[in-house]
Order: sequence, then C-alpha cells, then structure tokens
Amino acid sequence: MKDTNIIWLVLLLMMIGCKKNVSLENENVIIVNVTKDEYPHKDIILQDFMEIEYVALDSSDDFLCQGHILAVGEKFIVVRNDIQDGDIFLFDRKKGNGIKKINRKGNGNEEYVIAYNAVLDEDNEELFINDVMQNKIIVYDLFGNYKRHFLGSEKARINQIYNFDKEKLICKIEDDNTTTLGKSTFMLISKQNGEVAIETAISYKERKTMKIADGENLLMFYSYPSILYFQDQWIFSEISSDTVFKFSPERDLTPIMIKSPSIQSMIPETFLFPKIFTNQYCFIEKVKKETNFSTTNLIYDRKEKKLYEYVLYNRDYSNAQKINMADIGILNGEVIFYQRIEAYEL
Repeated sequence: MKDTNIIWLVLLLMMIGCKKNVSLENENVIIVNVTKDEYPHKDIILQDFMEIEYVALDSSDDFLCQGHILAVGEKFIVVRNDIQDGDIFLFDRKKGNGIKKINRKGNGNEEYVIAYNAVLDEDNEELFINDVMQNKIIVYDLFGNYKRHFLGSEKARINQIYNFDKEKLICKIEDDNTTTLGKSTFMLISKQNGEVAIETAISYKERKTMKIADGENLLMFYSYPSILYFQDQWIFSEISSDTVFKFSPERDLTPIMIKSPSIQSMIPETFLFPKIFTNQYCFIEKVKKETNFSTTNLIYDRKEKKLYEYVLYNRDYSNAQKINMADIGILNGEVIFYQRIEAYEL
C-alpha cells in the first residue's frame, strides 16, 4: 500500500507565550564538569515546553523522498534525500502537499555537486544551496531557476549557512588545512555576492578534530552544530575551545557556557556541544572520543540552575514514546528541531 511510504515530520516550535520573559543577556555563565560519570536524572515531556506540528509528506511518485529536512519556512518545507542524488523537494508546510521538485546536480556554474545544507529565504523567494564540494553557494528561485552564485575562500570552505536577516547569511568557515591552528571563523556575508560584512573568531591553543582514524583511513566522524539560534540570539561553539559564546554584531562574542577541565588538557578528549536552547532548558551533548564516540545527553535547567541527565518523551502516543536524540535534526529558526517518523513506526 502506498501509505507505507508516507514520512511524517514532527516539527518542534518554541512556545510563544513565554518568549518575552527569556533572554541570554543576563544569564550567569554555565560551567559543566565533563569528568563526572553520574548526573541526577530528569524525565522531560516534550509538550510541557514545546509546540508540535505533525506533517505527512506527499507520497505520490513525484514527491516520494527520504525526508531529510534542509529548511522550514512559514509556507514551505525544503527536503532532500539522504543519498546525494541531487533531488530537492518543496512541500507545503500546512498540508505536506508536494509543490516543486528540483534537481540541478552537476559540475557547472549553475549546478551543485552536493546540497550539504540550505537557506530558505521566503521574503526574497530564494533558495541558497551550500555546495561544500565546490565551495560555493548557488542561489535559485523557488522554481529551481538559477539566479547567481558566489565562491568561498580559496583557503577555507563554507561549512554551515543560516538566514541572518533579509540581506545577510551567517556562516561558519572551515579550514581544511589541519596544520592551521589558532581560531575558528564565523561570518556575516551578503546574500547578493558573498561579500563579508562582519567577521569574528573563537581562539584556541591547539586544534582538535571529531575524526577517529587509523593512519590515512577515516574510521568515524562526528558532526556537531557549531551555530545555534535562540529567539533572535546566535550561539557559536568550536570543539577546540572550552567556551560557548553568544554573538551579536554590536557586542561581538559573550561567554555563556564553559566546559571544565580544558579540552586542551584531556586525553582522550571529552567534548561538549550545546544542541537546543529553549525558554527553560539548554540541551547539551557530552561526547567522549574513544575507540568510538560515546555520548551522554545532558540538560541544564535554567530555572533551577542545575544539570541533569535526561530522557525526553512524546506523550502524543498512547504510551509516552521516548525520543532518541540522535535521530533529531537541528534547525535554526521558528522551528527548533525536527524528527522524522516512518509510517510503520506510528
């Protein structure tokens, strides 16, 4: 039956009612000791602090896909397949109806090799595709027609891009030269030509990596979000630094979280990644770099000012369902994160 191919997307939104009362402006700096093996436990119900949308994606032949979300706007959801076959799909956010299928995969100036991540700009009716293989950003209209492109630096590639405002993107610059030490760069760039408007950096002593290798053979790689968004505030992190920062164009970088002990003194390293910020909670992932990556899900309760290990539940099921945090996708905007559910899982 065709219904077995339907993918449900669970979109998690911040509860608007609490928005006025929360800010990172006057927060005390959160200090997390990653050497602890045990933390107090906390069960958390998703519906207590998030609004939830369920969207069943169109499962007709033209729009059947694997449901990897690139972006969510007020009107549209942009999706690609997990495999990099070049297909990009636009769906209606309210009903999940398929609107447009785009495929501009190739090596030409108007094409992308890999749609690594994307920005949906509904105000300007544009879609920005970040092609890390060609180190360029290609801009299309919402029908898939090419408009322009601009290139990253010859020395470094654009790793992540997000929508900052109507004129600018915010991005992380990744230097592939492992001998280069000292800083991780974040930029605001023009949506028209990629010109740098503001540049800032997180400094560190020695570069660390999230790669486990046997000589030249890469065994495992762990990806992490280095840019997060929370109610008009941007959060930057860098694995080689112990400090997580809040960024503003006027005040540059302000510390909001510090990992202890220093990553520079740890063998093996234990990393700390902020994943989701909400009105009450900071979701954090502790990752130890061993023969593989062992993870611990932590949450900082901003009201109690206390750190917990947690389990998150969705109570919309007949029996509250545990959410595997490894399966969620981080989004920066009105929708904070999403979960993909195959029909057979419902």
